[in-house]
Amino acid sequence: MPHRTGLDHRSSTAGLGRLARPGGAFAILAIDQRESLRTLLVGAGHGGTDADLASFKVEVVRQLSSAASGVLVDRDYGLAAIVDADAVAPTCGLIVAVDRLVQAPGGPLEWSELDRPAMTEALVEAGAVALKFLVVWRPDDPVEPREILVRDFIDGCRRLGLPAVLEGLVQIPGVTDGPPFDAAILGAAREFSAFEPDLYKTHVPTLGAGSPDEITERSAAVSEAIGRPWVVLSAGVSVDRFAPAVAAAGRGGASGFLAGRGVWGPAIRTTDPAAALAEDGRARLEALVAIAETTARPWWDVDPASR
Repeated sequence: MPHRTGLDHRSSTAGLGRLARPGGAFAILAIDQRESLRTLLVGAGHGGTDADLASFKVEVVRQLSSAASGVLVDRDYGLAAIVDADAVAPTCGLIVAVDRLVQAPGGPLEWSELDRPAMTEALVEAGAVALKFLVVWRPDDPVEPREILVRDFIDGCRRLGLPAVLEGLVQIPGVTDGPPFDAAILGAAREFSAFEPDLYKTHVPTLGAGSPDEITERSAAVSEAIGRPWVVLSAGVSVDRFAPAVAAAGRGGASGFLAGRGVWGPAIRTTDPAAALAEDGRARLEALVAIAETTARPWWDVDPASR
């Protein structure tokens, strides 16, 4: 069932300016990973306690948020620790995830649930300027359960007057890339466009493996399908291919990136992640910001009335 556009929708969409660079591109850092981050830390020989997760998240935000236009954090291990440490740069908008991820330690993401009770003014008081929900999209799953989740998320954001950042995470059993995966990216975008999320987050077409022209062409199809400002995520894309993929997607109408492992992932594999974040991670993020500012479609060009 499509979402109805109204005054609250226009107000929340206008709030996207608090998450973007002055030129209208999004350069958003994601550090809302939970069990997947624990797996990465443990696999690299670091601690995997809840405190270790919180400490790493604080360090990522402290070192990198001043270069980002926004930062996405979770409530389980990130929000309280990051707010208590005053780690978010004043120029960086805070996005809070309101999804509950169903994922066994070391295993793949199985499903996500909307944490409806968490969607209160308390998040605004904590500094949130937008909320994010991840919904798993599988072509053979029933449509209604995920549509209920998306509708409730959008409605909750409208009540709070906050932009709704919707992440459509595509999963096809046995398929991780290729034309079927790109077709699924389009299918998810078409389905979710009816709910008018303020900002949509999805995969890089071809997962960065295609030529720049292929990524641009398929990104243009995503732009047409979603009809809203959208950004690419870095999951599934090799670190060395993410920057050119951001540029190619921008030429196809994407408005930037909302990425985590493509920025801070390599730091985990070092003996001193904090030092690696301050040097390599910072340089990588700044390079991505420059690319987005040059190639991304300004968010207001997609919805000029909301500027």
